Amino acid sequence: MYYCSTQDGCESSQITKESKMKYEAYHQVYSYTGYELDKLEEKNGTYYTESGENILDLVDKAVEDSGKVPKEFKQQMKNWIHDLVSTMSTKGWNNVPDMTLSILYGKSGLKDMNQLITYQYEADSTNRQWYSVL
Repeated sequence: MYYCSTQDGCESSQITKESKMKYEAYHQVYSYTGYELDKLEEKNGTYYTESGENILDLVDKAVEDSGKVPKEFKQQMKNWIHDLVSTMSTKGWNNVPDMTLSILYGKSGLKDMNQLITYQYEADSTNRQWYSVL
């Protein structure tokens, strides 16, 4: 549902700009470091591990060592994650709402409910994934 809600103007009223930012901050930090941002100590515009390491230093090292990001885009990736983490720290983790999705399951797939646009995300008989705006 998250994937569909961010595609081609299908703006879910259940996913705000802030909640998406919170998701991205958590996801990026976790995918690069294995740390859960909401479990870290927040201070001075960033988050720290139990051992006192700045999570942004760990992210920077992980991005540099990663084969997932092309060399010419590593600095952009680090800057983006720094911005996400800094914004979350400034706003405060608990002051940013989580995404809340109301999802209906039916024969034709999953549906995001109570939206201005209803869309589905499905896999066809050849297991190709697609979504449609209904």
